[in-house]
Amino acid sequence: MTMTRKTLRAALLAAAAFALAACSSSPADKKLRGQVIGGATGAAIGSLFGAGSGKAAAIGAGAVLGTIVGGKIAEDD
Repeated sequence: MTMTRKTLRAALLAAAAFALAACSSSPADKKLRGQVIGGATGAAIGSLFGAGSGKAAAIGAGAVLGTIVGGKIAEDD
């Protein structure tokens, strides 16, 4: 798969997460929305690094870190 195709897929995933997250309004939903958006964004960024099993590790690490950071940012707002 080419780099532009991967980037497009990551952008579409992030756009879908934003669209789905816009439907909620309670504080718990806000944190969950931040976690989903952060996780998707982190996975998309992680997919740009590494190759083979290193790429899989980068995607996983990006998703985990993005979920944590996204949840914290949403809690603070």
